[in-house]
Amino acid sequence: MSKPFTDIDGKALEALIERVNEAKENNLALSPEDYQLLLDALLTLATTQTRLANHDVTVHKLRKLLGIEKSSEKLGSVLKQTKASSGKKNKKRSNDNGEGFTPVKPTIIVHGLVDVNKGDTCVECLTGKVYKTEPGSLLRITGQSPFKPEQHVMERLRCNTCGAYFTAPLPDDVLTDGLSTQKYGYSARSLMAIYKYFAGLPFYRQSSIQKLLGVKITASTVFDQVELVCNAIYPVYQLLFNLAADGKHYYLDDTTNRILDAKSVIKKARNSEKVITRTGVYTSGVIATLADNRHIVLFETNIGHAGEFIDSILHKRSQSCTKPLIMSDALASNRPTVREAITSLCNSHARRQFVDVINHFPIEVEHVLKRYGEIWVNDDYTKEEKLTPSARLAYHQTHSAPIMEAIKLWGETHLANETVEENSGLGKAIRYFIKHYVGLSYFCSTEGVKIDNNRIEAMLKIVVRDRKNAMFHKTLLGATIGDVITSVIATASEAGINVFDYFTTLQREKEQVKKTPEDYLPWNYLAKNSIT
Repeated sequence: MSKPFTDIDGKALEALIERVNEAKENNLALSPEDYQLLLDALLTLATTQTRLANHDVTVHKLRKLLGIEKSSEKLGSVLKQTKASSGKKNKKRSNDNGEGFTPVKPTIIVHGLVDVNKGDTCVECLTGKVYKTEPGSLLRITGQSPFKPEQHVMERLRCNTCGAYFTAPLPDDVLTDGLSTQKYGYSARSLMAIYKYFAGLPFYRQSSIQKLLGVKITASTVFDQVELVCNAIYPVYQLLFNLAADGKHYYLDDTTNRILDAKSVIKKARNSEKVITRTGVYTSGVIATLADNRHIVLFETNIGHAGEFIDSILHKRSQSCTKPLIMSDALASNRPTVREAITSLCNSHARRQFVDVINHFPIEVEHVLKRYGEIWVNDDYTKEEKLTPSARLAYHQTHSAPIMEAIKLWGETHLANETVEENSGLGKAIRYFIKHYVGLSYFCSTEGVKIDNNRIEAMLKIVVRDRKNAMFHKTLLGATIGDVITSVIATASEAGINVFDYFTTLQREKEQVKKTPEDYLPWNYLAKNSIT
């Protein structure tokens, strides 16, 4: 496996060179941090040389990996020109679920006049009478520490004869946020979980921020409170996992991750009886679309690929359900083995093969990208017009299938005429398209198939954000806690609900959640708490 590229910006590199020259001239030692930077730079150079020697990376891809060029793959960006007019009006894309988020309403505080009353003589002209009119308004958004300590002192009396104590009761609003023996309220725990597993604030960083704001909370305390949130919402997660088994469509992908205490495991190779030792840790993500078009988002972090995760979900699938539709990339490790499925492939991955070689073959790639772009325009049109699945399929068969066939024929002609070298970057992109043509064009032959896997890739950014900030999980238990909370956050977000209030409610009513978790599914919670 090639070593990763390390992004060292120009200023940091110049400063490092200056420190190395100073150390050389004065016979001084470098700091451990400078040694690490030098090692990173040397490893990056070695990796670059190896991949260039093996023709394993294009200049365009190398510039992206080194951070020189932004990773935008839009046609206008890669061609350095404005996007060509498509002839169809592109409207702003809306959420597939059609549900919007309900904003938090401001608290209304009325300030009355003290010196002037209705019917009084005007103090300006001394003639007219004042009357009520449209009030003035100011929307003020204030800031404070996320966690505000409150010391509740309850008056107590004691009988001088029997010694009985009489304690003042706590107000209802205090008990609503936690038990009388509970230091951290449900609302505080909810914030800690959301900050960590959605905003990507590691436990130690939350602790540092709170110290700056004057409310000291240790990183270990934050983890303990987050674990309690996980325990409260776990019944809902279990039910979501079971419901996902009977989904009609699945987006599927994974991304690398790290668990410090993870030990190698021995597993059977997929589609084989061969036993191998596995060490790679991945976070697999699935978006399951149910029969009623609800969306469930699930994550799992362990030594295993996305194909094994979808197997664990489909293992619970009802025998009466039809073949599921699965959208993924072309990796064999992402294909299910426990149930027969229709596996379509992501056209964004195929398009990316051409984008990566645009610097070497600008004319040819520009032609392909323009034709390929028409397919997404067609798909946007079906969403704007809200076509039924059958009407959408018919539209793609009429307008998109000929484009896919034309790109395939174009590539086959170039390879047959040897106008494109088969082992060149463009040749490999063409061969990828031709090899996976059936899976890439499933959206033109099967009802309900999507054209790309962008939705789950975007959802995995939540995991990537946490990984970039925290860098790793220490134990499998910690990774599982993160999976449960992130899954419920993402699913609740898809349902368009206030996740903070949702998590707080699940904790407050945790005993009822255990008994009837179906009542607390995000969409049922939304219906129960919607404002009439």
